[in-house]
Amino acid sequence: MSEEVPEPRAFFTERLPEQFNRALAKQEQAVAAAQKVLDGMRGVDATLRVIVDGEAFHLDVAKGRMRASATPAHPPVLTLVLDRRAFGRVAAEAGDSAMGFLGGLSGLAGEVKLTKSRLETLAGVSGSLRFEVDGDDGFALTPHFGPGSVPEAPDTTLTVDAETYRDLRAGRLDPQNAFMGGKIRVAGNMQLAMQLALAALSPD
Repeated sequence: MSEEVPEPRAFFTERLPEQFNRALAKQEQAVAAAQKVLDGMRGVDATLRVIVDGEAFHLDVAKGRMRASATPAHPPVLTLVLDRRAFGRVAAEAGDSAMGFLGGLSGLAGEVKLTKSRLETLAGVSGSLRFEVDGDDGFALTPHFGPGSVPEAPDTTLTVDAETYRDLRAGRLDPQNAFMGGKIRVAGNMQLAMQLALAALSPD
C-alpha cells in the first residue's frame, strides 16, 4: 500500500523543514566527530620505533605530523619488532594506508588512528606482547610498550590461526568474540593483553 500523499500545506510548512533541519543536524554531528578526531591526532607528540630484522627506524610525531629521524625526539612510547616476512605481509595488506598499517600491527580490521587519547591509554601499558599467526603462511611481530630495550622473551603471547586472522582483518570477526570463543589463544600476562585490547579498541 502506497503512502498517503500529504497535503501541500502540511508538507511545506512542517514535513520538509523538519527533514531539512534533521539532515543539517546529522551533518553537524558528523563534522563535530571528525573535528574531535582531528584535534586528537594533532595533539600527538611522541616517538614510535620500528625494528625490522635489527634495523631501527624512529618515527617522531609532533603536533600530529610524522617524520623519520635518525635519533628519537622522545623516549619511544611503542617499539614494534618484526622480521622482513611480517613487515612484507602487513605492509602489503595495508596498501598505501599508514593507518591501515597500524591496524594490521594490532591484528584489527581497517584503520587505527593515533590520537592523543589513544596514546595516553597506551602510556599506561608496559611490557612486550608477541602476536603470532599460525600456519605455513603465518608470521609474528612484537609490540613493546614503554621506553627502554625490548626483552628477549615477551610477557604475553597471542596466537591465532590464519583463518581467524583473515576474519579479524576483514572485519568479519570481532576481537572480543574471537577471544571469548577461544579463537585467540593467550599465554603469559593476561592483564597486558586486556590493556592492549582496550587501547586498540578505544574510540578515536
